Amino acid sequence: MWAITRGGFYQKLLNFPKTISRPLMATSNLIRVSSPAYSTGSPNNVPSKRVGTHSGSFHCDEALGCFMICLTTKFSNSEIVRTRDPKVLEGFDAVLDVGGVYDPSRDRYDHHQKGFEEVFGHGFNTKLSSAGLVYKHFGKEIIAKELQLGEDHPNVQRLFLAIYKNFMEAIDAIDNGINQFDTDKPPRYVNNTNLSSRVGRLNLDWMDPNQSPEKENEAFQQAMALAGSEFLDSVRFHAKSWLPARSIVMECIADRYDTDPSGEIMVLKRFTPWKLHIFELEEEMKVDPPIKYVLYEDDRGKRWRVQAVAISPDRFESRKPLPAQWRGLTDDELSKEAGIPGCIFVHISGFTGGNQTYEGALAMARTALKI
Repeated sequence: MWAITRGGFYQKLLNFPKTISRPLMATSNLIRVSSPAYSTGSPNNVPSKRVGTHSGSFHCDEALGCFMICLTTKFSNSEIVRTRDPKVLEGFDAVLDVGGVYDPSRDRYDHHQKGFEEVFGHGFNTKLSSAGLVYKHFGKEIIAKELQLGEDHPNVQRLFLAIYKNFMEAIDAIDNGINQFDTDKPPRYVNNTNLSSRVGRLNLDWMDPNQSPEKENEAFQQAMALAGSEFLDSVRFHAKSWLPARSIVMECIADRYDTDPSGEIMVLKRFTPWKLHIFELEEEMKVDPPIKYVLYEDDRGKRWRVQAVAISPDRFESRKPLPAQWRGLTDDELSKEAGIPGCIFVHISGFTGGNQTYEGALAMARTALKI
């Protein structure tokens, strides 16, 4: 068994220092940032290692990379030092996002140098940022610690891949300037609410008269805390919610022929966020034909819902919407049109509908398959 420990990563986040030490070296652009992985109250917690990253304006990848590397056993008692001085960087135990070298044997994790094309692997082809490099080499250790499992446990591997797909890859892509869609058309709307954008806004405002290294360093601390907290939230969510949901959806897919001989209707034994899993599991389990409708009980009203499966995880269109003649109708009018008692509604887009009973919802799905 595994569990999220309150005394683990979240305690380290709570201990994230509010103040910084002034540079002890003569380099004017050198700033030291206390690691979130130790408190200053004990002589045993004197930093034994130094992790370097660049000074100046920062991005999400090095803020998150610095946070993550301090969660590892190797760098759990480290200090973050921000500088661009190559001679200073050379003496550090690890260097992220600066230095022009990717060499995990020396804990060098830069991605800006010519010829760098490292990717995560496992079917992912997005070029890595410094955060992606840290995750590639230390992600399993971080996840295994939080789950209190060995790194070779199947659940650790599943979460390692899932967290990269659902959290890390976007940070790598944005930092490397990779468009989300293969199109020359301009986006239909602007999205500046992603983590990378929010971290970027923590940089010092150009209008602020105080552009001191100390204030810049405080901003970087805030960036580490923001990126780190969302990374830990992702680990917690995938461990406590995503993984159990995956198991439930897998069982329900396996039992789909017990619901209907078509194999195109799935019933959830209990409500769970199935949309996160159905596409991957269909591919993994070689489901053919694909599932068209998912039935589940609405706990709020103790009524049953029938929902059409989307054509892909990032699209709103359904594989087979509920019939056009039902859409927008409710109650008796809908029941009469469908010839099924107990109907409650069908959404105007046809992506979902409801019935008073399980038998009614199943009849709606079976009838919709034939229309």
